[in-house]
Amino acid sequence: MRRLCLILLCGLVAIAAPAALAAVRATGDGVLELRKVDGTVVVSGTRGTLWGQMDKGKLIVSDPIVGDGQVLVSGFDSKPKPGVIDGTTVYSGTDVRFRVTGGRYRLSLKGSGIDLTAVGVGAAQLSGDLFALDTGDYALDSGKWIPVPFFPASRLVQFGVQPTAVGGPSSSP
Repeated sequence: MRRLCLILLCGLVAIAAPAALAAVRATGDGVLELRKVDGTVVVSGTRGTLWGQMDKGKLIVSDPIVGDGQVLVSGFDSKPKPGVIDGTTVYSGTDVRFRVTGGRYRLSLKGSGIDLTAVGVGAAQLSGDLFALDTGDYALDSGKWIPVPFFPASRLVQFGVQPTAVGGPSSSP
């Protein structure tokens, strides 16, 4: 009986797992991954989800449209400080973990050991710490890992299909 239950469970997982993974990404979504980054990272997303952690540093969370998604942060050392601008909160400490679920967002991280995965549509500004021996790596859409450039040679990387302007000026006479 145990063997039958195990076989049925494995069969269910084999069917359900690919469907669950496929549902995570919508058409036009891209993936940005960061691994052991030391420096400054600014990630802005128009849709999707993001999760990650930072060994040590400061995280500034900007939620331009409050209520269109959730921004969850844990593991910070100091009490979050609400910013002057609505929807902005500052966290700092060690082993800071964060997750964004849907909606527009902007995260600014300055620290060491930044690991992050963003799925959806957005852009990131990457600047490695000039004094770090290894600034870490980034990858787009599960591609080859690329070293993060040293500051001030920062790099803008886009992930996902960026929205196009609709109703702009026409080039025809």
